[in-house]
Amino acid sequence: MSLRNTNLDIWENIFKNNEWGKYPAIAVIKFIARNFYKYEHRSNVKILEIGSGPGANLWYMAREGFSVYGIDGSDTGCKQAISRLTSDHLDGMIGEVKAGDYLDKLNDFPDEYFDAIIDCESLYCNSFKKSREVIVRSFKKLKPEGRMLSITFADGTYGIDGEEIGYHAVIPINGPMSGKGYTRYTTRDDIERLYHLNCNSVVSVERQDLHLHKGNIIKEWIIEVWKN
Repeated sequence: MSLRNTNLDIWENIFKNNEWGKYPAIAVIKFIARNFYKYEHRSNVKILEIGSGPGANLWYMAREGFSVYGIDGSDTGCKQAISRLTSDHLDGMIGEVKAGDYLDKLNDFPDEYFDAIIDCESLYCNSFKKSREVIVRSFKKLKPEGRMLSITFADGTYGIDGEEIGYHAVIPINGPMSGKGYTRYTTRDDIERLYHLNCNSVVSVERQDLHLHKGNIIKEWIIEVWKN
């Protein structure tokens, strides 16, 4: 079995057996508010989340009046997202929520279709090469002046160490990603190489650190990229 299939099985099991992911990330709220709250007709704004899981961010964005789309490798996660939005009478804000591989499912949408694409700790489950391919295809699907938010683990995060099985990739046995399979961390030098294309600009790079008990730290990059 490939690492990719193993990771999908892991996340399918996580979504089936854990009641979590109900509320949006603060960085996502700030990104949406800063860039899109000003729109008078919010339903015309199409926002895609890659790695949408059980739909916390989709739920928040739909409640704010935006048209939402999701792609996730877990069929269970997609069903949970649709069920949650439907139970809160937000199903009218759902464009599509698709289960499958990012690269395959991104091709289901026309070019220059989305106003924004969000990755909230999902791309890290893919190799550097695959992540770059996803980003390239994502920007084909963004409208001119469209925006991407990516939140991803930084080097130095608790548990993301040990023998590498690929470029900056490990199978953590400790920390927040223990038991969750393939994990790729991103260094500051990686960011331009990964996200910058001829058609876009990396406009903001921030890092947030969560200091845990016993001195352990979870480190995340918050990266905002705009299409030219």
